[in-house]
Amino acid sequence: MTPSRREVLLGASAASLALSSGVGFAQGAWVPTRDVEFVIPFAVGGGSDLLARVIGKIIVEEKLIPTPLVLNNRPGGGGAVGIGYVAASRRADPHTIILVNGTTQITPILNPAARTLTEVQPIANVMLDDFLLFVKSDSKYKTIQEFVADVRSKPDKTFNFSTGGTTDVMAITIFSRAIGKEINAVNFNSGGESLTALLGGHVDGSIGNPLEFMGHIGPDGPIRPLAVFRDDRFKAFPNVPTMKESGINAPNFQMWRGLAQPKGVDAASQAYWQGIMRKVNASATMKKYIADNVATEAPLYGKDFEKFLTDQERLYRDLLGKPA
Repeated sequence: MTPSRREVLLGASAASLALSSGVGFAQGAWVPTRDVEFVIPFAVGGGSDLLARVIGKIIVEEKLIPTPLVLNNRPGGGGAVGIGYVAASRRADPHTIILVNGTTQITPILNPAARTLTEVQPIANVMLDDFLLFVKSDSKYKTIQEFVADVRSKPDKTFNFSTGGTTDVMAITIFSRAIGKEINAVNFNSGGESLTALLGGHVDGSIGNPLEFMGHIGPDGPIRPLAVFRDDRFKAFPNVPTMKESGINAPNFQMWRGLAQPKGVDAASQAYWQGIMRKVNASATMKKYIADNVATEAPLYGKDFEKFLTDQERLYRDLLGKPA
């Protein structure tokens, strides 16, 4: 585990974590007057949970709000369980904030019965993550070309990949289409669970974001990246080729990660939380976290964030072949 991961875990339990903040909070027309609940609709240890704990750490240590902040993990259903909880019991509550990401947008595209991102009010984006395809370090596959050749030589769904959410499923779908063979997605509640399945030898490989696996990548690490879904190589992984330079025409896409409130909150509380997130995004702690995990800073707020999400919805639907 890298130092950045240790910092953000903050001694988390599998249920919830209460954090207390002090004075010196942001001023505005509305401020919290009781505990703020930070709902994380994903399991402890995954990329969304790690980011939420960085945000919580900054809010608490920099005393950005005048009341305690309570972190509440409610995983399941690609974000549907946690957001369903918010929609049912926290609607219009300005003392509730929610961690959202590409999974909460892709889940209802793949399963129209699941209402996730449409049940919340987007507030701010924080970052963008690219995707890596990787295997165990003791795998017989040393290159992406070797892996693809073996997959193509066998029947569809012979190979199993672990996933930590529907965005990972989308990455597997895109990769499968690019190589003309179906890979079976084995779904888990978080990147942490997905990694455990890979390290335990229960799957053949995985696709995920670097921030969930940074502590396990390296010359002596237990996993080996084979290729990246982006136009150029990561500076942190100069020996790992891109899909396209490896002859695999897999489209690039990224995982966005941000913050939302329940539907129905008023404009004053939205402005307040946008202001808090501007301070979070500008903090040295957040900038270091993003740099350490080879992600991309992408601060967006309010209407700009909503427009970005509209564009992402169109991109995701195009890539999945599921028009609106």
